[in-house]
Amino acid sequence: MKHALAALLLFAASLHGADPKESFPEFMNLAKHDAAKTARRQAQADFTAGHYRILVYGLRASSEDKRFAKEGVQVKPIAGCIVNDGILEGARIYNDVMREKMKAKLGRDIFDETNKTESEK
Repeated sequence: MKHALAALLLFAASLHGADPKESFPEFMNLAKHDAAKTARRQAQADFTAGHYRILVYGLRASSEDKRFAKEGVQVKPIAGCIVNDGILEGARIYNDVMREKMKAKLGRDIFDETNKTESEK
């Protein structure tokens, strides 16, 4: 009984604190054209729902994560260092759509700002 109660409490705690599983397109399994269509649709749906993201892949510095987070933009890794045309095109189109929508919302290009050094700002 003691173990069953402990297991029940752990299960309830995990349900309460768990984030819902996020559904996101698997660009790796898509051809370039299909990845672009899917990415465009996903970016528009995410923006409308208030989910502001930038898709990344490969080895990268995490300093941009903090800068984007200040603007309410989540950095979402979608692949490691091995990518294909579906991943490349999906990320490119998604980020292009999100960038334009965020520029219109904020009145400036926060993605371009992250590429500038402190002396250029």
